[in-house]
Amino acid sequence: MHTLSGVRRTRLNQYDSIIRPLQVWLTELGVRFEHGVRVTDADITTDADGTRRVRRLHLDRAGQPDVYDLATTDHAFLTLGSMTADAAYGDDDTAPELIRDKRDGGWRRWETLAVKADDFGRPAVFHGNVDEAKWESFTLTMRSPLLLHRIEELSGNLPGTGALMTFKHSGWLMSIVVPHAPHFEGQPEDVYTVWGYGLFVDRDGDFVHKPMAQCTGREILTELLGHLGMSDIEEQVAATTTVIPVMLPYITSQFAPRTPHDRPPVIPRGAANFAFLGQFTEIPEDVVFTVEYSVRGAMHAVYGLLGLDREIPGIHHALADPKTAFGVLKAALA
Repeated sequence: MHTLSGVRRTRLNQYDSIIRPLQVWLTELGVRFEHGVRVTDADITTDADGTRRVRRLHLDRAGQPDVYDLATTDHAFLTLGSMTADAAYGDDDTAPELIRDKRDGGWRRWETLAVKADDFGRPAVFHGNVDEAKWESFTLTMRSPLLLHRIEELSGNLPGTGALMTFKHSGWLMSIVVPHAPHFEGQPEDVYTVWGYGLFVDRDGDFVHKPMAQCTGREILTELLGHLGMSDIEEQVAATTTVIPVMLPYITSQFAPRTPHDRPPVIPRGAANFAFLGQFTEIPEDVVFTVEYSVRGAMHAVYGLLGLDREIPGIHHALADPKTAFGVLKAALA
């Protein structure tokens, strides 16, 4: 745990390493991606035998209402909720806004669906307390390697090889990650990145004496350099660095206290042509916040609705392994 050696890292960021290649592959297979379209509701009918079907999707297409009627061979896969809903960006001179009124629609579709059936979950359990779920991240885009070289000297780790670096005495409980370059597709050779976040965004910083939520990107840089003990290079670093803070009101919402019925099953009872996807579906014994959770949920949805006889990878019960349990105990007592 203290080295995060079990975390599997992609060569580039997860979007460029996973999403972009999948999109290219699916496009070549004939999948059509439509942007600027939001599914706002679904009309669901129930037959006498309890079979339920989505008959029509209600859409917001570039701000205009639209509908899509499902054919008998169509299937609807509906993502519920979003941990990145209503993310708001700041910049070097501006603190990001904290959005509380669910503007981007990431939760409204689930709210609309949940009132249709008692087994479609309870979204308010997860989005109902922004102050418990929020934290703030930030990205440094650096046009000089000075800060990276100093971090390497301090930590002894080359970029991309070390674990998360947490300043455990930080008022914000700030952490950073130094990825291997390039981290983005097309990233210039003389541009470098660092990503970080703070968990306690309403507490005062130790070097910038104000809450993180009220800080500009430049003030977050000041706080970071203070914790690194590198305030002596602040002027040089600031002159070649852009800091983009991001407020994330629901980023830990999937960890909210819940009951088994607060999240719906991937395939609700009687569902013939629809399933639910994402971090807010109920997959017994699995762990949210991972790409693996979303992928396994999609496997359950597709294989189940289409009747595909394909194996879904099992969930690894690490603590049931005596060797693993002994290792955890040894690390805890060290």
